[in-house]
Amino acid sequence: MNVSSPFDERTPCPTVFDTLLEPVRNYVEQQEQERSHHHNETFTYLAFFRLLAYYYVSGIQSIALLINTYLKKGLLDSSLDLSYVPRTTFNEGFERFSPDMFRDVFVFLFSSLSLQVVPELAALGVFYCVDGSLFPTVCSMSWAEYRSNTQALKLHLCFELNRMMPVDFLVGSGKSSERAALRQMLTDGVTYIADRGYVCFQLFDDVLTSKAHLIFRMKANLKYQVQTVLDANIPVSALTLFRNVTDQLIICDNDPHKHLYRLVCFRVGPAHFLLLTDRRDLTTFQIMLLYAYRWQVELIFRFLKRTMNGLHLISNNKDGVTIQFYMLLIVSLLQLHLKQQAVGHTERTSEVLAQEAQPHQDSTASQEATPPQDNIHAQEHTRPPELKPTEIFHDVRLQDNFSHPYHFFQMIGEKLKKYWKIGIHWLSILRSILAQPFNERALELLGSG
Repeated sequence: MNVSSPFDERTPCPTVFDTLLEPVRNYVEQQEQERSHHHNETFTYLAFFRLLAYYYVSGIQSIALLINTYLKKGLLDSSLDLSYVPRTTFNEGFERFSPDMFRDVFVFLFSSLSLQVVPELAALGVFYCVDGSLFPTVCSMSWAEYRSNTQALKLHLCFELNRMMPVDFLVGSGKSSERAALRQMLTDGVTYIADRGYVCFQLFDDVLTSKAHLIFRMKANLKYQVQTVLDANIPVSALTLFRNVTDQLIICDNDPHKHLYRLVCFRVGPAHFLLLTDRRDLTTFQIMLLYAYRWQVELIFRFLKRTMNGLHLISNNKDGVTIQFYMLLIVSLLQLHLKQQAVGHTERTSEVLAQEAQPHQDSTASQEATPPQDNIHAQEHTRPPELKPTEIFHDVRLQDNFSHPYHFFQMIGEKLKKYWKIGIHWLSILRSILAQPFNERALELLGSG
């Protein structure tokens, strides 16, 4: 089998855990060298980063269990290069090391990591889903004020649909404003997708002033004046799910800025949806589907809370909690990168095997079955060409994928499961081989999850 391998037999393979951290290893080591050190320091930033990363990727239920049992009793493989540190010393790391260092790692990873892009979405622009979610806290965390008898913090998150990954967040008290958080995270050129909690005409104007775009669900009592009735561009096959579809240009009665917006209305079962947007280049059905994919931000919250054990807060101060969330997102991105790397290797191996099996077929039968010249040209025209990065936003073929709802959902769903879904089955495989060499066997296991 003639397939390129990422391994050199002359050098020992790193562990799966070290391979997971490889994209940030040099950057974190550079941070370690450049920061100010205490003369009697024994617990370094690099050791703190590795231990915290292992905690989130290993699935161990509490940091106390990791330190006081797995590390203190020597239950972890020595190849992981994780040394025991007293719990108090570890907790001091959340105060000694600035959240800015972890933010810089996240920004570096976000800007440098090569991840798959959903081309069907990228053809239409860059889309961020925004939302906030509560994390319960202990009563002593007075900064996380929520209710008179309950403390909670709120994680405000921007989730990019194009690469299916979180790109920005803010930590606030349970009472912190989602609208104010969005104002701090606005980026020009991005289309923000949000639910009814973000409805505010001043916020809409702030989004447009920032040269960004919006697709927001409005409340049912919206008062407006219709300026133009547009054709509701939606496939007939979708009418079994979406009913009473309308598309209009409107001016809202309570909008002091009197912007001309586009309002797409429809019903799904008993629910009535009113979607307000400034994107006039999208079809009616594209707007509806893009809002439907806002659910991905809800799924990432569930992933961070339940699968990654983000509900278990290690530190009680705001800086410590911010470090925790940065590490959660850093590990999530590293896991996503590792899965896509393994899946890509598995696909290339399968292609090589299929090509090597081809010559064993009956060459005579192959020649007899050669199609006429006209058919060859017909086949060439039906095969979609590969897209160049500069062509992806102008490719009509990708935009046509929105025309049939079932085809689009099936196509995107298959890709999400294959390239972006970090399920518990795949995580179980990863956790079971963290101390093993990252070799062909490890790639095979991670590529099939």
